[in-house]
Amino acid sequence: MWVATLCFFLVASGVLSKPVDDEPTCGYDACPLSDPATLNVHVVPHSHDDVGWLKTFDQYYFQDVQNVISSVIVALKLNPERRFVQVETAFFKKWWDQQKDSVRQDVINLVNNGQFEIINGAWSMNDEAAVNYQYTIDQYTLGLRYLEDRLGKCSRPRVGWQIDPFGHSREQASISAQLGFDSLYFARLDYRDKINRLSKKSGDLLWRGSSSLGNAADIFTSVLYNHYSAPPGFCFDIVCDDDPIIDDPESPDYNYQNRVETFANFVREQASKYPTNNIIVVMGDDFRYQAALNSYINTDRLIAGFDLFPQTFQGKTIKVFYSTPSCYAKAVNDYAITNDYNLEIKTDDFFPYADGVGNLVVGYFTSRPASKRFVRDGNILLQTAKQLAAAVNVPYDNVEINSLKEAMGVLQHHDAITGTELIDVTHDYHRLLHKGISDTSDAVDPILSNLITGSGDNDLQFKSCLLANVSYCPETKSDQFTLVVYNPLSRVVSSPISVPVDTETWSIVDPEGQEVIYQVEPTVIDFSEIIPEAVSPFFLEFVATDLPPFGYKVYTFAKTESAKIKSVTVGNEDTSFEVDETTGLLTSVTMNGVTLDISQDFLYYTSGGGSQAYVFTPASNDPQTIASTVTTSVVEGDIYSAVVQEFSDWAHQTIKVYKHDSSHIEFDYIIGPLDINDGGKEVISRFTTSLNTEGAFYTDSNGRETLKRVRNYRPDYEYTDEQPVSGNYYPITSKLAIKDEDSGLEVAVLNDRSQGGSSIEDGQLELMVHRAISTSDAFGLDEQEYDHGIVIRGKHYLVVGPSSGNGEKSLAAIERDVVQRKFLQPWVFVTNQDVSDQLVNLQFSNLKTSLPDNVQLLTLEPWKDNTILLRLEHVLEKDDDPNLSVDVTVDLSDLFVAFTISELAETTLAGNIPIDEYEPLHWPGSTNDTPKVRRDVGADLQVTLSPMQIRTFLATVTYN
Repeated sequence: MWVATLCFFLVASGVLSKPVDDEPTCGYDACPLSDPATLNVHVVPHSHDDVGWLKTFDQYYFQDVQNVISSVIVALKLNPERRFVQVETAFFKKWWDQQKDSVRQDVINLVNNGQFEIINGAWSMNDEAAVNYQYTIDQYTLGLRYLEDRLGKCSRPRVGWQIDPFGHSREQASISAQLGFDSLYFARLDYRDKINRLSKKSGDLLWRGSSSLGNAADIFTSVLYNHYSAPPGFCFDIVCDDDPIIDDPESPDYNYQNRVETFANFVREQASKYPTNNIIVVMGDDFRYQAALNSYINTDRLIAGFDLFPQTFQGKTIKVFYSTPSCYAKAVNDYAITNDYNLEIKTDDFFPYADGVGNLVVGYFTSRPASKRFVRDGNILLQTAKQLAAAVNVPYDNVEINSLKEAMGVLQHHDAITGTELIDVTHDYHRLLHKGISDTSDAVDPILSNLITGSGDNDLQFKSCLLANVSYCPETKSDQFTLVVYNPLSRVVSSPISVPVDTETWSIVDPEGQEVIYQVEPTVIDFSEIIPEAVSPFFLEFVATDLPPFGYKVYTFAKTESAKIKSVTVGNEDTSFEVDETTGLLTSVTMNGVTLDISQDFLYYTSGGGSQAYVFTPASNDPQTIASTVTTSVVEGDIYSAVVQEFSDWAHQTIKVYKHDSSHIEFDYIIGPLDINDGGKEVISRFTTSLNTEGAFYTDSNGRETLKRVRNYRPDYEYTDEQPVSGNYYPITSKLAIKDEDSGLEVAVLNDRSQGGSSIEDGQLELMVHRAISTSDAFGLDEQEYDHGIVIRGKHYLVVGPSSGNGEKSLAAIERDVVQRKFLQPWVFVTNQDVSDQLVNLQFSNLKTSLPDNVQLLTLEPWKDNTILLRLEHVLEKDDDPNLSVDVTVDLSDLFVAFTISELAETTLAGNIPIDEYEPLHWPGSTNDTPKVRRDVGADLQVTLSPMQIRTFLATVTYN
């Protein structure tokens, strides 16, 4: 331990500094030269540093990570051949903020000469199953901006380093390519897939990340050979027990030649499984290099040993040297071009992941469902805050908004949003996210106050009702209160708004002074049994109609004595459903001109011995029903019609059809607390139809493109069905669907957070909504809140109809629309102050017109002085809709109210690389072997988008 402590002291005190290099030599120019006549062994020192897992973020930093970075910097300066790759920007920021200027300059020097190479560069190494693509893009944008502001252009990563997530999504590959990465590395894939790939030398491949974008989403991908660990016996850090390399021939423990030969044997075995004369050997693992000098000294000796004791492979000399993942990709690319070698092309993804026979790592698709929803709420507020900040010229470095950006970045980690961390770490994640939301609410309050009052002298003290789902919001317990409903979508929407209230009769007035129709119903369950605070006994719902894009409307509430008159039908003339009077279960749905027999029920799998936070292993493949008969009551109102179902004292649901919206049926469920005294429970919502689906179903990829799945089948390897249920589970971030090709009918269930799901039988869909498991390995899910197991409230949205749609849009386009409206639903701010004399601007929009239905303004946030970061996305795939899956042009010249754009500079996806400076590697045999086609943006500021395309710009603006 004294080595790490000494290194930390030397770096922190600035003892080992040197002057900055005048001419940086980084990137591919800094790579060691591979020899085409040898086997080139690229040794890559790295440390995988989880931003929370068994310890909290801060515990890992102060106990481990500060030692890693500090000792590495010292070690790199002692030998210019040494390399290290730095990954997690959240940790790097914490370290950087504690350093003296001389130490910071040392880091810049090492970045500029290629020794300290930034790879990945995101705030955290994100999960790839439970995240939405907007989360992922944002946390890369945050990390890459932070790095370049402090380290310069040489800190721009060329490598996606996703070595630890539990399965890998196609959308992650697409995002990585659009970020400007040339390569992507990971370690975890199904054990059968890995055996097959190594046997046919396809561990290096080209991954096509999009079926719509073509070459814009191709990326070189490499599957690491030995997990992400050093070869067995070659970990030299203080946390390891492996023997050092002893090169003194006079020592009785001399082992130099033997150790070289042992390493050479490992290299030969790996080289026999990969396609070129290059292999990558990672030297590291979790929180390694805490005593970096010790590790590097031994690795120096190992590398030198191949000159002293030459080794060969298939007649070629083995050449071992320090390298980086980017240099490995460049060497493989040089080989492919020189030899006209075509790598295998993959077009699907790497889900689900099994790390052994029957051990399916798919439970985390659902684990800790409350956390997964909390992250989605955080994202809505973050987008709202960034848009408002851009409207009123709040600087990029606003501390309060950045608090939420950073918390959201940490929560994307593959042991955070996944729910695979220890429970104390979960609580710390919630603390971070709650702080970020609170800080950002504080930042938004004066912005809203100024916009609404037209004055900078007022503070209306708006709050967010984060516990409204359990009928708790102190501000709405008053006799009068004011809501500001903000729409973060770039088109007009009408949305149901629900708030807890204490009485049934109200007067609601909209910005035009018109009375608003509303509906008040008792809470589905007594939430006072769940939380000790003074909850409200009723929910009030109204429809906020025609909410302006990137804008708000103000609604005032006052108690009255008049009673409301309720209407009479379950459903509306376009969309309705039927419930069996005897069983209380759904029996049919009418929507989009089709009536379809469909049932829905809650069931649960009893957890098998292997189930825990990561793994779903049912004790039986047949789930148990919760109740044979469901108690129901009908609700009729002016806002919605519904049936309230009680399955048991821990399972309730309300099935709703809104009068203003025929696009879907809403299933609002409350599940928990789960009794696990008789074994763990893994609860599903199952929809059953008579559709002939022939084993096929469809899932989204991180909320973006759709992938076809076939039950009990994998396209890349021979599948074995030891786990016929969990082996067919996939991550569902936004949509699970089935189709009957003969009838042309389609059923889709859309969700409000990521979950695991499948079609275990033809015509069926199931989504896992809650899990509670007690295990002996510390990765159980017996979560407690308020002294009992957690209660989950969530929503599913059912869409049914012909695939061709309703005559205006295809069903796929309808589903996309619902997904967008529910993912970025309006955010409600509330105050119970008497503000009647301060309400001046009762509605506001920063867009002069809505964008087309197939376009979303994905990002709008302050960037630098008089510069806005702006992203436009085409939200449809190329085959979604014959009329909307086409190129579309957006005119930005006079779109915004708050500012006028004078110039657009296009960049890669994260906003960090001007598009003219981006030159990707090109690969033989791929459509990527020709330059990527990009449309210029002229002075007229017309931006054209193709299906699924995202274009990122830095917009120079003048505030109006």
